Amino acid sequence: MKRVEFKKVSIVNFLSVGEDPVTVEFTKGLHIITGSNKDKPARRNAIGKSTIADSIYFSIFGDTLREIKKDLIPNNLTNGKTHVELDFDVITPSGKNEYKIVRNLSPSKVFIYKNGIDKTRDSISNTNKYICDVLSASPAIFQNCVIMTVNNAIPFMAKNKVEKRKFIEDIFGMEVFSQMLSALRTEYNEVKRDHDTEVTKLDEVNTSFNNYNTQKEKLLQKRAHKKELYATRQSNNQKELNLLKEQISALQEVNVEEVSESIDRYKGKLVECEDKIDKYIEGISSAKSEIGHVKEKYKKLGTDEDVCPVCLRPIEDHDTTKIAEEKKKLKEAIERMVRDIKEVTVSLDRARDVKKKIHTSITQYNNKLADNKVTIQKKQNTNERINQLNKWQDELKVDIETINKTETDFDTIIDETQLRLTELETKVKEYRDAISKLDIVKYVVSEEGVKSYIVNKLLELLNSKLLHYLKRLDSNSICVFNEYFEEEILNEKNKLCSYFNFSGAERKSIDLACLFTFSDIRRLQGGVQYNIAIYDELFDSSFDEKGIELITQILQDRVEELDECSIVISHRKESIKAVTGEVVYLIKENGITKRVDYIEK
Repeated sequence: MKRVEFKKVSIVNFLSVGEDPVTVEFTKGLHIITGSNKDKPARRNAIGKSTIADSIYFSIFGDTLREIKKDLIPNNLTNGKTHVELDFDVITPSGKNEYKIVRNLSPSKVFIYKNGIDKTRDSISNTNKYICDVLSASPAIFQNCVIMTVNNAIPFMAKNKVEKRKFIEDIFGMEVFSQMLSALRTEYNEVKRDHDTEVTKLDEVNTSFNNYNTQKEKLLQKRAHKKELYATRQSNNQKELNLLKEQISALQEVNVEEVSESIDRYKGKLVECEDKIDKYIEGISSAKSEIGHVKEKYKKLGTDEDVCPVCLRPIEDHDTTKIAEEKKKLKEAIERMVRDIKEVTVSLDRARDVKKKIHTSITQYNNKLADNKVTIQKKQNTNERINQLNKWQDELKVDIETINKTETDFDTIIDETQLRLTELETKVKEYRDAISKLDIVKYVVSEEGVKSYIVNKLLELLNSKLLHYLKRLDSNSICVFNEYFEEEILNEKNKLCSYFNFSGAERKSIDLACLFTFSDIRRLQGGVQYNIAIYDELFDSSFDEKGIELITQILQDRVEELDECSIVISHRKESIKAVTGEVVYLIKENGITKRVDYIEK
């Protein structure tokens, strides 16, 4: 159990308090804060009594109970710097530590000291959090368990369901469930978001995986079609190869050397034959010339023109016999030469026939050579075609071997995608398992889970305490909270009513019963006990004398039972009669609030 014992508060230039410090010490007993307004003697309000409660709240949380803007908190008459000090001890089983909070405005600063050592954090917000952790306090707890501002604050019962529920959870120390639920919701949302992201990735990768497999299947189908096409080409090429081989085996080449020798031999014969022909022609020409010469001589023989070929003298008549003989010789010579010409002409014709035959033979042999060249070219072309077909066959063989392979360019990416798919499926499963677990844990810490079980156990304590204080306050109502912390209020006729169906005094009885109950529950369940309770204008509300008497008795009992400093802020002078501690008497003069010693009259 932690006990917080507030020792004193000191105020300077805070709201109506001026340069003169107002200090209030918190000791055991029932204390009254009251006073008078010298600026308005007929009025007891606007003295600055509530400033004490505001200063405690301000020193801890940095705000006022009345939510006054910070620039309006400093005293507007002195224009001085706001300075509030709060001293308290925190007692735990491990020992006691002394703390001091110092909070200033203009500029805003806050300091906290533990056993004289500065524990101020790096920022005001972090220091405020540290102070709340030290005091185990929250604004809601202080407003409903420590400081009850009857007329200025919204009573617990007048708050909305969410505010009431949160406050009661804090009282029971069950804020951890809300924090856990909030954290779980945050974690759930994060996991759900990550799950949805991974599912989206999984869908995308799965789509890619299917696309890759589809493309691979199309590629394999294309390969099968190509394989069929290549096989057809291979078969056609082989048929052509076989045909070309048959053709090339049918092509016979001649012996070029032998043919060339034959041509050369015939050419030699041709030369011999031409020589003969030339001789025959020359002989025929010579013979014809000779025949012409003999004929000319034959004509002249026996005429004046006839002369002796030897002596060139004219032949006489007595040479007639010789002439006849000569003519006969000449005629015979002509006839012989004619016969010789005929024989030579026959030889010439024969030679010419031979020459023609030789030409024919040479031409035939040349044609053989030409045909042989054509054959050689055909063979060369055929061999080139065969080589080309063989090359194509080799290429087709490689292509078919490549096509026969089951590997594709998609295999690696499909394997990688499959691995990615497996990883994502594992992740999605993990996220789904985590979501399932979080759903279970959420249910456990939800209203219907273990929290409901705990609440049912604590409700009896809450409702019994509340009923106890309502009876002590002689209330005309009974208030009961269900497991959802929703109240049901019954009037004296046992009729279900709303909080606002009751009078002001009756509502105040309910508010006070709740205040005392919450304070007790917080002390019992929250593990922390505060030594002060402040009731602002408690006696100045709708309570009659009997009601004030009952409240006073409760307060006095709490002082003794809890070793508590109960402070009642009131402008009623008769409230002083209830005091068992001291009277904090304030006066307001010229707009400035000061504390003075109380003189009993």
